[in-house]
Amino acid sequence: MKEDSFVTVKTFNFPADATIAQTFMEMRGIDIYMKNVVSNRLAYTLGDIEMQVKQSDYEKAREALIEGGFAKPEDFE
Repeated sequence: MKEDSFVTVKTFNFPADATIAQTFMEMRGIDIYMKNVVSNRLAYTLGDIEMQVKQSDYEKAREALIEGGFAKPEDFE
C-alpha cells in the first residue's frame, strides 16, 4: 500500500456524528477525507459515511477516535 493512500478508519451512521468527529480530528491536525458525503442530508443511507485518513496517520487517528469517545479499542480488532 502506498504511504499516501487513504484508508477507512471509521464508518458513521449519521451525518451529524461524522461532522463532530471530523472537527475533532482536524483540531488534532489529522487530515481526513469523508467518503460518501452528499450535500443533501435526506439522500443518506445509514452507515455509509466513511472517515478516511492517510495510511501514515492511521494509528494517530485510531487513538484520537478512542480518546474522543467516537470509538472503542475493540472496534479496531
